[in-house]
Amino acid sequence: MSLTALDIARHPRFHQESRLHARALLEAHEQFPRLSSVFASEQRGMMAGIALSLYFNSVPDLPRRGIVLARFLDQVEAHGVASRNTADVFIKEMVKYGYLRPFPVDGDRRRRPLEPTETSMACFVMWAMVHLATLDSFDAGERSAVVGRDLDVLSRLLPHIAVGLVGDGGMAEYPETLSLFAWVNNSKLLTLRILAGVSDVESGVSRVRTDVDSIAELATWMNVSQTHLTRKLREAEAMGSIGWNGRRGQSPMWISTGFLKEMTDEQASRLGVFDAAFDTVFSDAR
Repeated sequence: MSLTALDIARHPRFHQESRLHARALLEAHEQFPRLSSVFASEQRGMMAGIALSLYFNSVPDLPRRGIVLARFLDQVEAHGVASRNTADVFIKEMVKYGYLRPFPVDGDRRRRPLEPTETSMACFVMWAMVHLATLDSFDAGERSAVVGRDLDVLSRLLPHIAVGLVGDGGMAEYPETLSLFAWVNNSKLLTLRILAGVSDVESGVSRVRTDVDSIAELATWMNVSQTHLTRKLREAEAMGSIGWNGRRGQSPMWISTGFLKEMTDEQASRLGVFDAAFDTVFSDAR
């Protein structure tokens, strides 16, 4: 039986593993910074998930696996993730930067399905393996070893993962503080950066210290407007979710235990999606 989000969140080592998981994802981001930023924004991450799911569940009349643009646009619209125009622009960007490439279909010059490039697949494999390795740390499992022996098994995992992560798409509800950042560019990098540097949580405290001490540096690293990020952080500050141990934006930032729980609950939920997918497809491999 797979570990649920509740199982993960209640694990005695969850806080420690949560930090390690965030650091591992940040290390993966540093290896593929431009490409992994696709997964670091809520809307683009969901569109990428849909594209990969369609690739691994390719239509049977193609000569090999491929993403048919019309099907992609239909799925993005059906899940309420984005407009068809936004989805079309996203695909064009992925082709422009060499993350997707078209290939011809014999006898059909108008039909040009798309496939991920080798760089895209390497990034995806690393991203998936980080999640599986974190799950292994909770129960001494062998998920990452099972996938590592045959990377093609990801083709069976991905459709289940994509469905779980996309959820209700644009209609999804986010916790109070996370909702401030959900649609900010590279919002996942912000939460990962905070989680990677939080201190230990002592019993009975309402605030947890982080090692974030400069809004300017954070905005530059996230590649977002400092003005926009400052505005969002001030909204969170007004809610009591964050604060500063000294001068705002130029001293160590603290977060409330409530905000920390929002971020770790989301992390546990995503890990639960991965384990449910693994259990569905590979229950006999453990």
